[in-house]
Amino acid sequence: MKKILSVALSTAMAFSMFASVAFGDTAVTPQQQFDALKAKGIFNGYPDGTAGLDKEMTRAEFAKVITKLLGLKEITGTLSYTDKNYTAKNWAVPYIEAVTAAGIMEGKNVEKKIFDFNGKVTVAEMATILTRALDLEIPTETNNNAAAWAKGYVQAAINAGLIDANANFSGNASRELLVGAAYSIDQAQSLKVESYTVTEAGKVVEFKISDGETVKVTLDKALEANKETEVKFTYKDKEFTEKVTYVVTTATKVQSATATNLKEVVVKFDGKVDKDSAENVVNYTLRSGKVVDSVTLSDDQTSATLLLKDSALTNNRVDAVTVSNVKAGTATVSATNVEFTAVDNVLPEVTSVQSLGTKSVKVVFSEPVKNVAQSNFTLDGKEYFGKVTVSNNYRTVVLTPYSTTALAVGDHKLTVSGVKDFADFVSLASTHDIKVVEDTTAPTIAEATATLESVTVTFSEDVDVDTIDAAKVYWKSGTNKITAVSKKQLADNKWQFTFGVNRSLPTGSVSIFVEGVKDYSGNQIAADTSVVVTPVIDQVRPEVASVTAEDAKTIKVTFSKSVDAASAQLSTNYTVKDKDGKTVTVQSATRDTLDTKVVRVKLYTELSVGDNTFTIQNVKDDTKLQNTILDYTGKVNLADKAAPVIESKTINTSATERRVVVKFDKAMDIESLTNYSNYLVSIDNQNQSLTPAIAEITPFQDGSAVSIKFAESLNGKTVALASGAGSTTTTNINSLTVLAVKSATGVVLKEFTQGGAANVISLNASTTIALEGKAELVDRRTVKLKFNGGINNYTSNAAITNAASNPAVSSIEVNGTSTVTVKFASDLKTDGSDVNLTVNYAQLTTNAGNVGTGTGAVVNTANFTDSVKPVVVKANDSFAFNIVPATNNKFVIEFSEPVKSASDALAAGAFTIHRNSDNEELKASDNDFSVTIGAGADANKVTVTVNDLATRTAATGYKVAVKDTNILTDLAGNSVAAFDGMSAELPETAAAITADQTAVAASKTALTVAPADATAATTTTIALPATDATNGTAIAWTSKFNADPAVTATGSYAVTRPATGSDTVVLTATITKGAATTTQTFTVTIPDATNITVAKN
Repeated sequence: MKKILSVALSTAMAFSMFASVAFGDTAVTPQQQFDALKAKGIFNGYPDGTAGLDKEMTRAEFAKVITKLLGLKEITGTLSYTDKNYTAKNWAVPYIEAVTAAGIMEGKNVEKKIFDFNGKVTVAEMATILTRALDLEIPTETNNNAAAWAKGYVQAAINAGLIDANANFSGNASRELLVGAAYSIDQAQSLKVESYTVTEAGKVVEFKISDGETVKVTLDKALEANKETEVKFTYKDKEFTEKVTYVVTTATKVQSATATNLKEVVVKFDGKVDKDSAENVVNYTLRSGKVVDSVTLSDDQTSATLLLKDSALTNNRVDAVTVSNVKAGTATVSATNVEFTAVDNVLPEVTSVQSLGTKSVKVVFSEPVKNVAQSNFTLDGKEYFGKVTVSNNYRTVVLTPYSTTALAVGDHKLTVSGVKDFADFVSLASTHDIKVVEDTTAPTIAEATATLESVTVTFSEDVDVDTIDAAKVYWKSGTNKITAVSKKQLADNKWQFTFGVNRSLPTGSVSIFVEGVKDYSGNQIAADTSVVVTPVIDQVRPEVASVTAEDAKTIKVTFSKSVDAASAQLSTNYTVKDKDGKTVTVQSATRDTLDTKVVRVKLYTELSVGDNTFTIQNVKDDTKLQNTILDYTGKVNLADKAAPVIESKTINTSATERRVVVKFDKAMDIESLTNYSNYLVSIDNQNQSLTPAIAEITPFQDGSAVSIKFAESLNGKTVALASGAGSTTTTNINSLTVLAVKSATGVVLKEFTQGGAANVISLNASTTIALEGKAELVDRRTVKLKFNGGINNYTSNAAITNAASNPAVSSIEVNGTSTVTVKFASDLKTDGSDVNLTVNYAQLTTNAGNVGTGTGAVVNTANFTDSVKPVVVKANDSFAFNIVPATNNKFVIEFSEPVKSASDALAAGAFTIHRNSDNEELKASDNDFSVTIGAGADANKVTVTVNDLATRTAATGYKVAVKDTNILTDLAGNSVAAFDGMSAELPETAAAITADQTAVAASKTALTVAPADATAATTTTIALPATDATNGTAIAWTSKFNADPAVTATGSYAVTRPATGSDTVVLTATITKGAATTTQTFTVTIPDATNITVAKN
């Protein structure tokens, strides 16, 4: 019966021809439908060949059509009805018996067993038959004009969409109606899936049905790529189960990550990925911080196996891998924190043993193994003695016996036992047959690829690692051999040789020579072996693969490729801003000596906990082209590892409140905050654990605060927050001790772990609102005040006011913490000298409900911290810096408050100066300019003296960039704010000094020095003139040597020969006349034996 019902269900919608035209192919006419059914034997037609579509159908005809359509078994030998002529010879009997047995039709007169096979079928009867066949629910409410006996069946058919509510239910159904219904039923039964497409990354499957319709199926779980999966859906009440394969050629996502051993992680993509990017280790990072040493892409290019470097995973612990910048066709695949659990519960075992000729044998394990030794092997029943070489993947072990006859040609047996994997599981003993065949074939180069900086060589067989020498891999420049500088094993027969930028390969085809490589049988590669490669010119910019905070003052940057040391170590290429947007000054940047893709950026001050903004510019790779990174800005997160502390505690002892609010400096773990065992109370001088009967615990402010409201009564006594013991009618709660509550990151409260009484809160008296500690000038429109308890409200803006003549308070911000933020309507001075706040305590309310008392206190420079940078005060709208009157080489940079530096010379490093007329940079290190910080009333001014009179050929201003560094600060230690500006013009002065400059130039040309005795055995002197009388110039001398003697006052330099080798001294003459000046250097070479020489540079 279930089979019949399921088939009938599939035809239910077909019978909706009662409501409209049958839903089959609407282009098919009734005659064409009849012809199609006749061809299937469902209809026969009349003897005259007509379909008789205009005739009314009989019950016998209906029984036959239903039997044929539903594939019911025709029943013979049974006569269930007593109609006249209802005999075995009646053509309709097998069909009537079939529908009767199926429960689809019954007799017109059940008691008399009359079927009435020649009787007509009304629309109501058809609806009734369908309702029974489909087992439709009979509704309790009906709305149709069918006969009473049929109302329920007809309404069920109407509700199911099988018939039209306005049909003539008492009318007879025609053969045309039966043909249409039968055709639709046949079509519905013939429905099948012709094709399907998978979209939305395997989440949606669209099935094309044979009737031309499309069914869209949205799955709960996306299909796994390239794996056959059953998908079930229902269409036109027919259930379909289709096998679907989400065919993915090019990857679109990371499908999974797994680790079945503790040394490898397998990243599975949902399709193929690019080999080069997939095998780039910088594209993978583990949440645990473990370093990836190498990556191997599977042969089908869908799985990347990550091999860990110098460490292993922890068994049965969750880790996660982040994948970035893996290319797949024209797309890039990335995924963040794909979690996996490292599960190694299998013993390591040998998967293969292979002879490498008569000198070595290769053993391959099922997973990486460690500490493999001679004792793990026996050869031909004897203890193995020989070299054990473990490959870079920890899976392959090569055994080379010390005895040259141990692996003679023939059969041998190797027993392996006791080998440990990285989970410390030990392999069982296993014995393996080895057939040793003599190997007389030398290795050759099977394949080679190259970039300008490296060559990767694949040999024809496994090669002996001890014979691989980077110095024997080279290309030729003329007769010179340009050798590789390093090597790295990629597989048993594959090696990468790095030449670097300074030895980079030429563009175009070049021959690479390889010498001395041997296989494990000692066969050496031919002496003249070379391979022609065409280096791929690397035009790919370096990218940032990952940025992590190693500690609060160190940022580790991993690039996608090796970077150039000079640009990577330039600290100005990195900018760091904390979570508040304030600059964190970079101290240095250092490229890792072992991994040249890694740069560590050191900071002067700590990062803020949470997200900090990190910008990288101008870093180049170390390829020949020195491709430059596109500007990068991202986040570097400093994990909150600091223990939480109590930020404030507010007590309200009133009889109506009985409350203590503890505010922490960060979000706390809610479960630990609401755990009553994390609190002790002293009740009537007796300590006990806090319980729900004593107090109600309510965390708030996103878990950074907790309110503890004590019960009104306890054990029949009234509760009071007070010291000492209560009375016969009262119970005193004396104190609350906060125990092992934890931060949201799982760190236990500092006051609890450090011991003492810092975590004990006395409940003897209500908190009286007062300022605590120093206020802070945060920016030019913000001051933060610190109170002794959490402030939750204020009654008017008059709660905090500034002095009448100073910028007015525009708003007051409270958030339940002990910090209140005061905003101002206009800029304050950067030193806060115009802050003179009055705090009205009576208008403030604590987070425990306390209202303050008194007019409060005054806040000014005497009790606040200045955290605002001094800024440049522009001279006017035309230029930023005024010239110093009566000078032609000085201008003044004025700041908004006094500034300081360790020295004027050091302060010069805070400025970059360019002459506007020719954009020439002046350098303090070359004495092109100097600065002087003023004193007294001028302590906020820096005077710049430019020493370029000799080269200034036009009146010009000077472009000054003020750097945001700690070199120049205000008196509070805030570095000056960065600023770019132009000075007023200084006059052109070249004409006035032409004569002096000519004299200086002539003196420089004429100046010579020489040793008194170039052949002196041990010591001599070099005369250094102090003047040039001919040109009227003065000459001053300095020397540069590790331990050279000073230039003497009499104008000579003492020279002493070294015991061996030679020394070099540079003498610098500074020649001046008036305002004109120039320099000339001489290099003195002092050998141990031959003549002393002086070269004019």
